[in-house]
Amino acid sequence: MQLTLINYTPLDNKSTFVSQKHFLLTLPLAIITIMLINLMSGCALNLATGERHLNFTSENQEIAMGQQADKEISTSIGLYSDKSLQRYIQKLGTKLALTSERPDLPWTFRIVDDPGVNAFALPGGYIYVTRGILTHLSTEAELAGVLGHEIGHVTAQHSVHSMATQQLTQLGLGVGMILRPELQQYAQLANAGLGLLFLKFSRDDESQADALGIRYMTRAGSDPHQLSDVMTMLNRVSKAGNEGGRVPEWLATHPNPDNRREHIAEIISTMNSKATGGTINRKIYLQQIDGMVFGQNPREGFFRGNTFLHPDLKFRFEYPSGWQTMNQKQAVVAVSKKQDAIIAITFSNKKSSREAANEFFAQNGLTAGQVTPGKINGFSAVSGGFTAQTEQGIIQGFAAFVDYKKNVYQLLAYASQVNWNGYEPELMQSVNSFNRLTNKSILAVKPQRLTIVKINQNMSLQEFNRKYPSGVSLEVLAIINQVEPNAQLSAGQRVKRVVGKTFK
Repeated sequence: MQLTLINYTPLDNKSTFVSQKHFLLTLPLAIITIMLINLMSGCALNLATGERHLNFTSENQEIAMGQQADKEISTSIGLYSDKSLQRYIQKLGTKLALTSERPDLPWTFRIVDDPGVNAFALPGGYIYVTRGILTHLSTEAELAGVLGHEIGHVTAQHSVHSMATQQLTQLGLGVGMILRPELQQYAQLANAGLGLLFLKFSRDDESQADALGIRYMTRAGSDPHQLSDVMTMLNRVSKAGNEGGRVPEWLATHPNPDNRREHIAEIISTMNSKATGGTINRKIYLQQIDGMVFGQNPREGFFRGNTFLHPDLKFRFEYPSGWQTMNQKQAVVAVSKKQDAIIAITFSNKKSSREAANEFFAQNGLTAGQVTPGKINGFSAVSGGFTAQTEQGIIQGFAAFVDYKKNVYQLLAYASQVNWNGYEPELMQSVNSFNRLTNKSILAVKPQRLTIVKINQNMSLQEFNRKYPSGVSLEVLAIINQVEPNAQLSAGQRVKRVVGKTFK
């Protein structure tokens, strides 16, 4: 995976408006009338909301945008590798979506392998929940509420409407697009979709998605009251400041849930008998998540300070101190404090460092310096400097390709040409830090996992924690079980426990 930085320049709305106004003043009234009729005909009625919106995006375009972004998300963030759980999410999500006003969309529901407590939707029917939020939910009805809420964003086309008025912030996941102009043609579509992860919907949009979510979960037979409990949990997670992951936390894409519970209760109160008798399915849900990875998975690499350690791939790497780091499925990236320099480790699909270097330095638009074979901590490597012309100006950098344990690693460091000399010493120090990982305790580290315990007697949560110790604090244990730290538990109750040691 490689990193791109692509900026979008909004249209000059003022000058466009002036020219359109001058144009309209010169047209006969009959022509203006026809134009206005055509414009109004473009304001499509949304069957989910009953509202009319001027929509410049066709359904096929919406689906294409979601499909492209889905590929990027699956590659960069990664999907949780539990096929049974993925099928469960898809089945439940499809059941909800088929009750919506857009049942014919190619609805796709996925679990992304991220510890953050979050859920998000992309245009065209692509819905994602993190494994982090699944470990914090306690019933199938709560999950239905989360999925229904995100389905509501899609059926109401909130993302599509926001695109017309808001410049998107792109996620920035690939280094190669800066250096490979032939890929630029795909950048706008991909980044438009990924940028939707960062759109913060308005309070009205969120209220509307809540109402639609309640509508869909009720139609599907789930208890809508459970969505209120989700909001309470999210509020506790936010206040506790639990560690997130590679996707934006709930508060980055959703308003604060503090007042949402009350609003949801108001919606449910207007439903009368429709809101009663729905299923909760706590036992079924907890059986599904029993054994799930909890929190960060150290097998996929983790940071200790500015040192990146990867037990599965058995390498270590020193990033510049104080830089912002991000561990993705196929790239580990660090960005300077001023966000004007980058260093990244990625895989090459070539068979040798020489072959990978030849392809990289032969790219159009890139001017290579002296490229030489050598060694980095005893491993065969080919490296060299380069400059490249980009839309943001000339960048200067250094690339090294290292053969290590049947993989070829690309170590890429670059900055704007005017700043390169200032960053070069610490970037070169990082490049030359690539080395094997030998620490036995780190090589043997395992992720924490969630297990479900059915207790046979009444006890407090503190007593449960003493009898079945968890590798998390009592506060976290209370949050994931959706109880207070001083709660009393009942015989026969199923309680979450986190097994395994912390690895930091």
